[in-house]
Amino acid sequence: MARHEVSTTRLPAAEPADDSGDALFRRGERYLYGRGGAQDCTNALKYLKMASDKQNAKARSAMGTMYATGHCVTRDLPTAYHWFALALRADPNNSVVEKNLSAVWNQMTPPERQLATKSQ
Repeated sequence: MARHEVSTTRLPAAEPADDSGDALFRRGERYLYGRGGAQDCTNALKYLKMASDKQNAKARSAMGTMYATGHCVTRDLPTAYHWFALALRADPNNSVVEKNLSAVWNQMTPPERQLATKSQ
């Protein structure tokens, strides 16, 4: 009689099995900062965008920070403003996101402000 082996392989702790917004955010953040492995901006963007699509305020704020600072993406203040505005919609009482939104607004030129409000 053949012996059947049962696989005991599990997903590593760094790989969430669910696709909730929080799990996707945590995965994207690990790639963004290289926690548990090498930094991978492509995967960071992928998972943060997927979490953002699930209305995750933390992921949206992370996207805003990335565009405001130029971390893993080209610095783009109107896009940063857009992401912070989305984060504030998802978490309207978050004073940190509100301050970030205001700080980005104050750094933008008038044409950038026009572009930022056009996409809202």
